Amino acid sequence: MENSTASKRGRPPISNQVIRVGGAIALPALLRERGIDADALIAEVGLQAAAFDHPDNVIPFAKLGELTHIAAARTGLPDLGLRACMQTGLVMLGTVGYLAANAATVGAGLACLQSYLHLHDGGGAAPYFHREGSLGVLGYEVLEPDQVGAEQIVFGAIAIAANLLREICGADFALREVNFAYRAPSDTSAFSAHFAAPVRFDTDRNAVIFDAAFLERPIAGAKPLLHDFLTSQLREKEGIGEGEVARDRIQRVMRTLLATGCISQDEVARAFGMNRRTFARRLQERGTTFRALLDAVRFDAARGVLSSSAVSLEDVANRLGYADVTAFARAFRRWSGESPAVWRRRHVAVV
Repeated sequence: MENSTASKRGRPPISNQVIRVGGAIALPALLRERGIDADALIAEVGLQAAAFDHPDNVIPFAKLGELTHIAAARTGLPDLGLRACMQTGLVMLGTVGYLAANAATVGAGLACLQSYLHLHDGGGAAPYFHREGSLGVLGYEVLEPDQVGAEQIVFGAIAIAANLLREICGADFALREVNFAYRAPSDTSAFSAHFAAPVRFDTDRNAVIFDAAFLERPIAGAKPLLHDFLTSQLREKEGIGEGEVARDRIQRVMRTLLATGCISQDEVARAFGMNRRTFARRLQERGTTFRALLDAVRFDAARGVLSSSAVSLEDVANRLGYADVTAFARAFRRWSGESPAVWRRRHVAVV
């Protein structure tokens, strides 16, 4: 059902997306510490245990979610994703991590992460960063709202985000706050210990918040020549020409811009090096429009937040760029055939 829904919206099924093992490389050891036969559990979800031997190995995004979901239940650790990634840093992000570490400033490094992480993680999720006044926000969004185990993947990704910032910002770095668009586990002590900052659940995003002044800080030990070389390698890998923009890539960019509050046709076109009219023509050639894609992206984002947290409808509407709840509810009813409040009650009841 999930895959057919994704296909109707024009995005490749989540089962086609892959993710680097990266931070999840510590998962088998964590399972064994809890008395679980890691190899058997990994095989149970259709993966090979050897996939976790190296961080550059890739596995299906949906399988990682399934694995962490079952592992959390078997171990009794609702914060398993966090625990698995507490020691994960830049090195586990591969080429993209090295690119970020060799950028001129922290802000430039985070921009690299936002632009190129999909080349390593296959498009099942999207990182983003932006300023909110005096604050910097580094977030992570799972793009398929029905993804099993999404909360565990996000817990791990946000743990890595905190570690990454500590590495490139220096010893005096500290987080201001951490947000999760999921309900709080019964025990949140591991979150408080890892982030050393207030942790809020049932919010409208998954993100770490810090002083924006750090974005201007030069990264110690950065090598400009290495950064330029890695950038050229990643651009070659990306290989996106003006006439070859894939729909899933467009939607991923749109989801990122939506999270930063900068969503517009002009901004999306600019992300692909086009003007508005050329971009609209490319979409028309593919049988779609900016409005149709924006509706799909907003619907996915809305369903993800409504199903995973108790965040207010006012906050969801604001997050999606609507003037008020009435406008959001009208759009949601058009997408789903029912109000967001009814959809949320029905979905949570099923879960």
